[in-house]
This record gives sequence, structure tokens and C-alpha cells, in this order.
Amino acid sequence: MGELAKEWYDKGIDAYRVGEYEEALEALQRARSLFAEAQNLTGEAEALGSMGVVHIQLEEWDDAQRLLQEALEICVASGDRSNQGKVLGNLGMLYARQGDDLKAAEVYEQAIAIFRDLGERDNEKAVARQLSKLKLKTGEFLEALDDVGEDEEGVLGGTQRMVRRLFRLLGRVTGRGLPEEAEEEEQG
Repeated sequence: MGELAKEWYDKGIDAYRVGEYEEALEALQRARSLFAEAQNLTGEAEALGSMGVVHIQLEEWDDAQRLLQEALEICVASGDRSNQGKVLGNLGMLYARQGDDLKAAEVYEQAIAIFRDLGERDNEKAVARQLSKLKLKTGEFLEALDDVGEDEEGVLGGTQRMVRRLFRLLGRVTGRGLPEEAEEEEQG
């Protein structure tokens, strides 16, 4: 049953990638049912989360929220922190698309913290980029800069230092400076 569930899941993802959303939902629902029968909580949560993302694309907010919340509950109950972070990232996307920037930032930050704890740098960076975009959209330029982050050794790259300098200049013009912590990093 596990292989069949995975096949349906993959079909759903493939359909989603080419914009066949109704077909994606049908395949993902089949996968979810098969994962649930097999008591594969990880698979079930992934299928629910993917269905939620499809509903986001369709702008079916209530369905997306319901499915993502159900996936989140499964992840929390089963202790699947990696998928919990992914679902939180998708919830952030949902809230951002709905214009609830505060709630989006809150769940993005939760996802980032989980990925950081797990050492999943790629996932952490992906969500941090979304949080940065959100902050830029809302005019929080300096806060967005903090989300750019550092490399693996904790060192700012040349592009990041240049961006910090540009934002410092922008801060002088607008009367807003870099956060104290960021200013201290730059001096080093």
C-alpha cells in the first residue's frame, strides 16, 4: 500500500507542477487516504500539506487553511518537526497571500526556528527569503536585511556587506538606522 500511496502522491505533485490543480487534488486525496490506511502519518501530513498548497493556488483560502491545520496537527502529534516546519512555511504563504502580513511573519519565524534547530539550512534559508520578501513588501527594509543571514561560518559575504552599507545610507536619508546588533556586526 505504501508504494501505491507514493505513486499517487507523485502523480499529484506532477499535476500540480503543470497547473492541473483539480487532477492534483484528486491524486493527492487518493494518496492521503492510502497513507492514512497504512497509518503512515508522515505521508498523510505531506499529502494534506500539498493539498493545502493547491488550494492556495486556487485561492480557496478556507480549504487551504483547513488542510494545512490538519497537516500541522498530525505533525505536532507525531513529533515530525521537519514537516511541521514545512507546513508552517506554507501557512505563512497562505497568510501572506491573504494580506495578513503579521500572522504570516509569525509562522515564518516559527518555521525558521524549527529548521534552525534541526540544522536544515536549505529549508531555513528558503523560509527566511519569504520572510524577507514579506518585510520588504511592508516597508521593513532594515528588518528584511537582518533576514538575509550569514553564511555557514557566520560571516557576511561581500554582497551582504554592500547591501548593509546601502541600507545604512538609506537609513540616514530616511532617519532610520540599522538595528544596534547589525551595526555592531558591520563594525567588525
